Amino acid sequence: MRQDYPHNITLKVKSNVAVAGTSLSGFCTGALGAGASLYFTGTECTKVVYTSSSSGSTGYPRESYSTATIVRSIISLDWSGISSVVSFQFPLPDQLPSSMNHTDGNGSYCKIDYQLKLQLGGREI
Repeated sequence: MRQDYPHNITLKVKSNVAVAGTSLSGFCTGALGAGASLYFTGTECTKVVYTSSSSGSTGYPRESYSTATIVRSIISLDWSGISSVVSFQFPLPDQLPSSMNHTDGNGSYCKIDYQLKLQLGGREI
């Protein structure tokens, strides 16, 4: 049976800057229910555009893609059912690289991106 959740659920992080080796903290409001979790992920994505050619022939454009997960953490939230506010705090790894996004004029790019998602009883919000 599918559970329906109210639309008045909020996820707030206390700082807009996260620094490696420190903690990320914030709170969630609303009726979270049992099984609420936070998912913190970091991903590195690259696309390289280059020219490939055989000896003596004209080169043709090629593309190479790569995606790697830098960090993945699951943080369980303890919701007692009494309060509508649940605080969280979890450590960030010491060697976490900064988020970044770079594109060149030829279609190549590289980026490091972090996301914090709230999941309620198996359903991502």
